[in-house]
Amino acid sequence: MKNAITVESPTRVTLALDIIRKLDVGPLRGYHELGIVKRQITLADTLRVELLGDDCRHDVIECGDPRVPCDASNICVKACNLVREKFARRGFLKISIDKRIPVMGGMAGGSANAAAALRALDKIWGLGLTRDKFRELGRTLGMDVPFFFDGGTAFDSESTGVLEPIDANLKLHMVLAVPGFGVSTKEAYESIDYARAAKNTALTDTMRHALRAGDFDGAVKSMHNDFEIHVFERYPRLKEIRDGLLRAGCPAACMSGSGSTIIGIAYDCRHAEKIAAAVGCKTIVTETPG
Repeated sequence: MKNAITVESPTRVTLALDIIRKLDVGPLRGYHELGIVKRQITLADTLRVELLGDDCRHDVIECGDPRVPCDASNICVKACNLVREKFARRGFLKISIDKRIPVMGGMAGGSANAAAALRALDKIWGLGLTRDKFRELGRTLGMDVPFFFDGGTAFDSESTGVLEPIDANLKLHMVLAVPGFGVSTKEAYESIDYARAAKNTALTDTMRHALRAGDFDGAVKSMHNDFEIHVFERYPRLKEIRDGLLRAGCPAACMSGSGSTIIGIAYDCRHAEKIAAAVGCKTIVTETPG
């Protein structure tokens, strides 16, 4: 057991995203079946998790980004509550988040933080959790959380529980264009036009094969995101940013998750830096690990 630990919390982008259907029956009624190719990137937050003294009566969240909630609604607090309940542990924790992942940017920063917090709690409280147990706990916190216990590359349906690793043999360099506003996940789901969604599932299959084969051209030609259909209509600035990345030289660009971050693919690190300098908004140059 340890009283404090610092952990990295790497995030992911979505290279292909299909909105398959809304679930109408069962315990997950109201959720959506998706078809997503997720790819871990090197961009990460850093979490310091510290066990507080007996005189403390609640968990404490510290973060320099005012958009991150520092109350009981924070997903890391929910992770602490879940572990205390499941494993009969006592004590409260302080979690300090050095936030680099865009907030409300479709980058799953909250889910990544929840997974990192669970890993830290496993070490602090000496739980000895298995990967399957991590996934089970993560799924309780959010559909996107289980991915982060494997990382790498995977096809994920989220609500239906299908998470298939992809043995990707293709390193990608990218520019993340971050506008000065976010898109709430709730808003994005409420605006779905089902008649226009799920038309590009064949491209998702092509993406999976291209990543396995190390086929750069096949991968970039397969990038797509069903959320763009209605999010771009509501936020035309995001389409302008996507088109700007393409004009700047990206062979492909699309929105990550439900937005608002736009991913632009580059040929190498130098090319990514050149594109980043030409885009009229905040940018982050990153890449896939390895």
